[in-house]
Amino acid sequence: MKEKVDPSLIHLFDQLPGCWGCKDKDSVFVYANEEYGNIIGVNHHLDCIGRTDFDMPSPTVECADSFQEQDHLVMNTGNRMRILDIHPYSDGSWRAHLFTKTPWKNQDNETVGTIFSGVELKDTAILEVGHWICRAAGLSTKEQASFNLDLTNQPIALNTRESEVLFLLLYGKKPQYIAKVLNVSVKTVENYVLRLREKFNANSKNELIDLALDLGFGSNIPESMLKRQLSVILKE
Repeated sequence: MKEKVDPSLIHLFDQLPGCWGCKDKDSVFVYANEEYGNIIGVNHHLDCIGRTDFDMPSPTVECADSFQEQDHLVMNTGNRMRILDIHPYSDGSWRAHLFTKTPWKNQDNETVGTIFSGVELKDTAILEVGHWICRAAGLSTKEQASFNLDLTNQPIALNTRESEVLFLLLYGKKPQYIAKVLNVSVKTVENYVLRLREKFNANSKNELIDLALDLGFGSNIPESMLKRQLSVILKE
């Protein structure tokens, strides 16, 4: 039996910010809210119902295989998954979203599909927030009261490839993954990491990441990456 979304809850959920929806076990959309319908290009958000990611009028169909693989992974493991998605959408504009996918369970606690929700990354410094919270947590109460997020340090100039490698490093990706995404060798990625360490005067990769976050690079999505579709699992 196909599961349905409780109509009495839809009005409430549709008032929430961001885009969200749910799919059944076959990754067929059971519901999608208005914001998701707008970016994916359907005439009305309810037109998503009954379609798969392969059936949407959007360039994101190129990543439909990845979307469905993620759905199956969420259902099979029962774990929540966070995903960075960078795509051109139906209006031709490129956007970056942070999506969360969770198992959709019925009243008998059986997994019947997936629930997804996403927020667009604009000026949201998600990585910096966690970084500075960790920094502040190690301070005394007195020091926390006067704690400043000083991002006024001298900027470090990076070329396109350095920016891409640093961006993926900051999101926890290993050289093998970065090499695959950027279509270069692992050795090339490792050389870029060494060059980045020199530019940031970092003694290790971990120190490089800390210094880059200090300087605000965590909220800087390289423009070149906004021309390449990505669907990167950040956490399983």
